[in-house]
Amino acid sequence: MNLKNRFLFKAAIGFSLGVLVTIMINIICGALENGNAVTYLDDLSSIRYGRSHIRVMLELLTGGLLGLIGNGGAVVYEIESWGILKATTVHFVMTMLAFFIIGVFNGWLTPGLSLVNVIMTCIMIFVYLAIWLIQYFVYKREIDIINSDIKLLKSREDT
Repeated sequence: MNLKNRFLFKAAIGFSLGVLVTIMINIICGALENGNAVTYLDDLSSIRYGRSHIRVMLELLTGGLLGLIGNGGAVVYEIESWGILKATTVHFVMTMLAFFIIGVFNGWLTPGLSLVNVIMTCIMIFVYLAIWLIQYFVYKREIDIINSDIKLLKSREDT
């Protein structure tokens, strides 16, 4: 599978996960706000909160877009000529830029500096770091298994 097809595959998965995470965040916010996620989703589309059903759908779509960029953009790690620092830097900047643009569009962030923006950015960086570390250790373990298999094969060839 070439890089373009891997991007499309990962982007589709990322979009789906982005929509799912957006729904889960809305449900959690509803449960925390008033103990009932269903009423929170109703409130999202109410006139009182100034949000229409179209606005909620846009939030879901842009949440999917954020997942698409984050997961689809992970193909930069598959560019063999790039080191892990370059790939991580490009992926992090790409993901954070998308987060800021989508965050301001959706009203998650404000255009200026505020405590909410700092908290949301710290949460995003923490989530990014957690996912990166999980992936790092999964791949490290796989590489260790492959290396031990190679050593085993070499030792069998030598005898």
